Amino acid sequence: MPNIRNPNVFEKILLVIGILIVIVGYGLVHKLAMAQGILTWDLVNAAFLWLIIIALVILVAVNENIKEELREIILIQLDEIRLLRKDFQNKKR
Repeated sequence: MPNIRNPNVFEKILLVIGILIVIVGYGLVHKLAMAQGILTWDLVNAAFLWLIIIALVILVAVNENIKEELREIILIQLDEIRLLRKDFQNKKR
């Protein structure tokens, strides 16, 4: 069974911000679509910018997750190095 870690404060805040971006962005793009009635460049630009912002939030979340996992791996590797050094010191004597 894989080790499941709890999300940190930054990830929780990022989740709330991401949900707000999705809801508010959809509302604004929908409002613009209803106001113009037809597909215009303004609507296309707004929709793509909204999708880019969502993609950026996802990338930030992925990077934070990778950083936390690398931190755990580094700590495990440090413990292994300490054990190897102790073993080497004991064999040396």
